[in-house]
Amino acid sequence: MKVADIAKKDVDFVNKTQSVLEAAKVIFKHGHTGIPVVSGKNKKLIGFITDQDILSQCFPSLKEYIDDVVKSRDFDSMEAKLKEIMKMKVKDVMNHELICIQDDAPLLKAESLMKVKHIARLSVVDNKGNLVGILTKRDIFRALVGKLL
Repeated sequence: MKVADIAKKDVDFVNKTQSVLEAAKVIFKHGHTGIPVVSGKNKKLIGFITDQDILSQCFPSLKEYIDDVVKSRDFDSMEAKLKEIMKMKVKDVMNHELICIQDDAPLLKAESLMKVKHIARLSVVDNKGNLVGILTKRDIFRALVGKLL
């Protein structure tokens, strides 16, 4: 069985110029933990933004920590940064490492990649790198084990 056989084709996504707030709304509204980031009308996959990418912006950088150890450990002030983080652009927060799978790959190759990368979903792309779907571990389990039940 191939990835294209079971990948969800109706995929939520954002582009890199949208605000983090807009991305957070999509993530929150649909109960996702993250969504693909695309560019152009062909939806060229350029990254992924997750709830953790957004929350990690609250924490100080190493330089900020070294410059002011006391303030850098103030969790209330970190939380207050969220209002400013929501104004940032997706491109400034997203993960640029592309972890994706081609639509013609075998399902167990996708499962293997998810295990190695410790992720629960993969963006599915065509041979030109355009987003065509999304695949989760649950989708794979249901497809492979479900046919045996």
